Amino acid sequence: MEVAGPDGSVLITAERQRIILALLLMEANRVVPTERLVDAVWGDEPPSTARGQIQICVSMVRSNLAKVGLKDVIRTQAPGYVAEVADDDLDLRVFDRLALAGRAAAEAGDHAAATAAFAEALALWRGDLHIDSGADRSTLQGPTARLNEQRLAVVEQWVDAQLALGLHQQLVEQLMDLVVQNPLREHLRAQLMVALYRSGRQAEALESYRNGRQVLIDELGIEPGEELRRLEEAILNGELDSAVPPTAPAARPAAPGPVSGAPVVPRLLPGTIADFTSRDTLVACLRASLDADADTHGLRIVSITGKGGVGKTTLAVHVAQLLAKQFPDGQLFAKLRGPAAQPVPPGQILERFLRGFGIPGGAIPAGLEERAELFRNQVAGRRVLILLDDAVDEAQVRWLLPGSPNCPVMVTSRSRLTGLEGTHCFQVDVFTTDQALQMLDRILGADRVRADLPRALELIELCGGLALALRVAAARLAARPHWTLGHMVARLHDERRRLNELSHGGMGVRSSLALAYHGLPAEAQRLFRRLSMLEATEFSSWVAAPLLDLDVSTAEDTLELLVDAQLVDVELVDDRHARYRMHDLVRVYAQECLSDSESTPQRSAVLERVLSTWLYLLEEAHRRVYHGDHALHGEAVRRSLDAWVVDRELRDPMGWFDAERTSLITAVRQAAAAGLDELCWGLALTLVTMFENYNYFDDWRSTHEIALEVTRRNGNRRGQAAMLYSLGSLHMFEYRLDEARSRLEAACELFRSVDDRHGQALAIRNLALADQVQGRSERAMDGYAHALAMLDGTDDPTTEAHVLNNMAQIQLEQGRRAEAEQSLQRALVALERSGGFRIRAQILCRLGEAHLETGDVTAAEEAFGRAMESIRAVGDPVGEAYALRGLAAARQRQGAYEEAAGMLERAMDIADRAQERLAVGRIRLALGELAAEQGDRARAGEHLTAALHIFERVNAAKWRDRARDILHDLTQSVA
Repeated sequence: MEVAGPDGSVLITAERQRIILALLLMEANRVVPTERLVDAVWGDEPPSTARGQIQICVSMVRSNLAKVGLKDVIRTQAPGYVAEVADDDLDLRVFDRLALAGRAAAEAGDHAAATAAFAEALALWRGDLHIDSGADRSTLQGPTARLNEQRLAVVEQWVDAQLALGLHQQLVEQLMDLVVQNPLREHLRAQLMVALYRSGRQAEALESYRNGRQVLIDELGIEPGEELRRLEEAILNGELDSAVPPTAPAARPAAPGPVSGAPVVPRLLPGTIADFTSRDTLVACLRASLDADADTHGLRIVSITGKGGVGKTTLAVHVAQLLAKQFPDGQLFAKLRGPAAQPVPPGQILERFLRGFGIPGGAIPAGLEERAELFRNQVAGRRVLILLDDAVDEAQVRWLLPGSPNCPVMVTSRSRLTGLEGTHCFQVDVFTTDQALQMLDRILGADRVRADLPRALELIELCGGLALALRVAAARLAARPHWTLGHMVARLHDERRRLNELSHGGMGVRSSLALAYHGLPAEAQRLFRRLSMLEATEFSSWVAAPLLDLDVSTAEDTLELLVDAQLVDVELVDDRHARYRMHDLVRVYAQECLSDSESTPQRSAVLERVLSTWLYLLEEAHRRVYHGDHALHGEAVRRSLDAWVVDRELRDPMGWFDAERTSLITAVRQAAAAGLDELCWGLALTLVTMFENYNYFDDWRSTHEIALEVTRRNGNRRGQAAMLYSLGSLHMFEYRLDEARSRLEAACELFRSVDDRHGQALAIRNLALADQVQGRSERAMDGYAHALAMLDGTDDPTTEAHVLNNMAQIQLEQGRRAEAEQSLQRALVALERSGGFRIRAQILCRLGEAHLETGDVTAAEEAFGRAMESIRAVGDPVGEAYALRGLAAARQRQGAYEEAAGMLERAMDIADRAQERLAVGRIRLALGELAAEQGDRARAGEHLTAALHIFERVNAAKWRDRARDILHDLTQSVA
């Protein structure tokens, strides 16, 4: 924007300053409220500092104006600001004055003076006005459209004057350009036809008419207006000079109306399809909302929303045709988007509607507001049904609304038009399986469909229930009776060709999706493309941030644009968490756009950002659940998120993990496929504690086998070692101890080869645990001592506490109670540095056992009770089972046998649901000992035998031997 003053000129380049100055000058000498300026800059979501920022921007504008000698132009006046300028100082006012002078000269027959005045007015313009990308379109769209419309009206009036002077040959080239730029503007096309005809180019004049007619039919679904029709007829008959000339006076008639006495009834609805089906409930609801006899005092507006290709237009046209007889004064129809997804200006739609009522072009005012007023006046008191198809937004629709309730409006749009007051919204979803089968039956015949029902169901699934996709597939099958449904299904299975297959006879899923895609801002298009990189079927909103490399708030706003455009679906889970997903065909189209628009290095960088953010969130979830870090970390980059986002996502860390489990497993696979070995093994290893907590052993195995393969392929020895160590741990959980030992020994060797003492310590610790389970106590103690020595200097107090706890268990079994208590106290001290609640509970349970060994039942009860508190704080079912077992032992010592039995039964139920076989076995053993102490030998034998079988299956030698000894004693006692 350029401002010229006494001391030179200055360019206003800052976006917000341009918006504010433009709005003040369009409302020159009138106060513009601050709130309106805020709306123009930020729309519905201004920041809390908006008013202060407006003040700063106004101050900067004043400073720029002062540089060129224009002081005191902008004045503060409640409730906002006013730009005080003389008429000759503002180009808009000069333009209006010159245009008025040109019209006056044309009316007086002085076409030369009119031409000069119009030319001088148009010389003030440098092209069409455009809204800055940062501005709120709804606030500025009206004034911008009004000014552009005024300019085009003066262009037409200048051409009229030139034609009146006989300058038709000089105008042809310029008129051709103008018609290409404004293909729906009929008066410009009429002027071109006249110029061509008078230049001796009759055939080209008629070709221009035919081209214009096709454009109007394709874009708006209507025939040309009376001016063009009469002009074509005059050219064909060689009677152009006797026809109504296109150089009609520019002044607006006092009372515009139809050219004949009888009222013209527009019937512009397209025809409904013969095989419409499956929307009975929606049809009934829409008819009830639009019924002409409905008793209502406000405007009746119905919006039909849904993704592209779902059948919104088909449904709307079908309902409109059913209701047509209730609206004898006319049915209007208009497409509100052009062929490249650009919105059709409301002024052009209003012109078509007014011409539909028989109002000649010369009687239609140039201004948008005046056209809207004339339209409302035209339909007042009439019963007219209005169908607006594929609306862009509320601002576009508002200009086309009638003023009375007797003219209901039906609007289809991909966007949810919630800004139109009093609108009844109806969402059109994809077909259910039954609805889709009904459509196939209607198009192909029920016999053909039911003869191969499994393939028909597969076809529906591949089309995702999308009405357009199913219609295209069915149309292709109908056109090729020799094709089976299986043949069509086989062709659709190739994702790379699926959208090619879903195109037939001018119908196509790709073109429908392209309309929505090309109507998006550039950032939203980029996000749409990149979402197709996520292989998970659903995702959370934060994912948009690493995809775009933007902050979460901005990225989530961009994601909502895709939701508004029905390119992304959203569902509220548990009334709190929004989960987003893309329809399968939408994803295929997004992948096409991604391949066309972004290079392989760009895509790789995007994927790495997303996976790095997953790793960051996953590690934070682990810390929140376990109150400490996990043992091993790789060198992969972690991309952090703002604290408020992390708190929002991880309010319930374990619930978050369960919701994101599929996405996290998919992230491991994608990292492996991309060769990102550090990210792959880092994600897999961090998932372990979650898998362990939920007993997702299959997921544990599959993710680690994938990560092990990619680390081997890339020669990442530390990553291999970490995966072998973790797989060894998994085998221990499954009590496959020999396989565990093999994996752990291989891991230990690899850790040693890369000089990773910490990794070695972890592997040695688990090898010692395997020895302990198999009853090799001394060998286990040596291993634990070795592990403690290796842990020195690694800053891993949690693993240190684990080792000391296991040593204490062996010491208790060997009767070395003092040493056991000492080991346990050292473990608790170590935990002071990490805060690990889970291991703390295990140590307290072990301490309780030590107190029981010494006969201090009160101290034992206190220790088990404290363990239970820690366990319930983190939700550890296995730990709870062991704590209950300890409390039961204390009650048994006190003689409270029934209470002890109840606790053990609860503990066994918990362990059984957690599928923790060793815990079940040990609780069964305790129940057997309790029953034996009570003298119930039969029940004792039952529990002890069950426990023995479990210990034999999991190869727990120590507990197996104990169960055998007690059973032997019991048998001897009975004998």
